[in-house]
Amino acid sequence: MNNRRWRCLVVAAIVMLVPTFAHADVIWPALFLEPRLLSVPIVVVGLLIEAAVLRLGFRMRWLKAIFASAVANAISAALGAVLIPVAGIAWEIFPGILLYKVLNMGTFNPFTWAATFSLATAVTTAIEVGSLHAIFNVPLMPRTWGLWFFANAASVSLAFASFAIQPDR
Repeated sequence: MNNRRWRCLVVAAIVMLVPTFAHADVIWPALFLEPRLLSVPIVVVGLLIEAAVLRLGFRMRWLKAIFASAVANAISAALGAVLIPVAGIAWEIFPGILLYKVLNMGTFNPFTWAATFSLATAVTTAIEVGSLHAIFNVPLMPRTWGLWFFANAASVSLAFASFAIQPDR
């Protein structure tokens, strides 16, 4: 048996032996957040915020800033739709599971929501800064990361605020 098949069998055995990690109906905050991040009002406001950052922070012309923001967000939406929930499940597996046991809390607690906010902001920032650098030659400097992190934090904050306006049922 080759090494790859052996690893697959080990993973399958672990999943079967540790059923607490293998529930089909598991839900975590990042799964609730993702559709909000992709909603039209959040995307439109996010595009405007990020276009303003590109215009004011990097001296792009408005049309180019809007286009660059749209391209970066399209790439971010495609990759983030998978990566944000994956980052959320990574939190749930570790360190979240330790936190839940120590504090006797469930998945939907303030710490996990804060982690979800931070992870969603970090994931979208990394994707978008990488895209802007590769396609539009936006420099990779601490200032770039900082400005873009705060622009994405504003968008993620709006997605979080939407829970207060229209809670999930």
